[in-house]
Amino acid sequence: MIFENMGFYFKEALLSFRRNTLMCIASVISITTIFIIIGIFLLISLNFNLFLKNLESQLEIIVYLKDDISTAELDNLKNSLTSIEGVKEAKFVSKEEAFQRLLKDLGGQKDIFSIVEENPLPASFEIKANDPKMIEQIAHKVEKYKNVEEVEYGRGIVERLLNFTSIFRVVGISILILLIFASILIISNIMKITVYARRDEIEIMSLVGATRWFIKWPFILEGFLQGIISAILSILILYKFYFVVIDKIHQITPFLPVVWDKKELLVIGLALIVLGSLVGFLGSMFSVGKYISE
Repeated sequence: MIFENMGFYFKEALLSFRRNTLMCIASVISITTIFIIIGIFLLISLNFNLFLKNLESQLEIIVYLKDDISTAELDNLKNSLTSIEGVKEAKFVSKEEAFQRLLKDLGGQKDIFSIVEENPLPASFEIKANDPKMIEQIAHKVEKYKNVEEVEYGRGIVERLLNFTSIFRVVGISILILLIFASILIISNIMKITVYARRDEIEIMSLVGATRWFIKWPFILEGFLQGIISAILSILILYKFYFVVIDKIHQITPFLPVVWDKKELLVIGLALIVLGSLVGFLGSMFSVGKYISE
């Protein structure tokens, strides 16, 4: 029955747009503004997550080796390291390579090593983990291995970074839920005004025997369309300014990782459209349902 009358419901929803043009425009502008705020938050979160992932990917365990380690012992140790659960990669750094890296980092100050006759740096392994949360666990295992002089993994930095990323993601989800809830409330209140303005029409429809859902559906579809239109407008505005802002940021801080991939941005666009339709549908359904039940 609902699907048989869907054409009528859509027609009524579109007629409502025409009859209440100013109210619909005000509604769309209000919802678009909220979706722009949600979109900005999602874009900031996307880029910040990329930044955090980039930091997490640089977290590693440095395993300093004893000087008297033989080639056979070195091979056995490498096999043991790569077999540890959670180890993504174990790269060997020779004494010579470590010394050259140090000279490169010192730049103009590398002359301070001109008086050094022997390379003082030990050989090492640089270990990367599949999951940064496993770094401490892996480090404790490696410390017990033979021919390992010292294990360094930035204990405090790793813990603080992982705690910060966890807090950021929880706070981000909480803010997003609040923004979605606010958009539902705004649509709901706008639809209440629309329903109230047409209370006489609703009362007449009720008196002639129209069912509750027959009355509700045009308003629900109206909110649904307002949500989608607002989402599309917010996407157009966001995408227009995003690349301008990102380009400026990239010029100022070229080393900072930013999201350029349009496929990743497309996900946000699709999310806003789904969110717009869902929020419009739910907001109008709650407001209409409450008003008619009263």
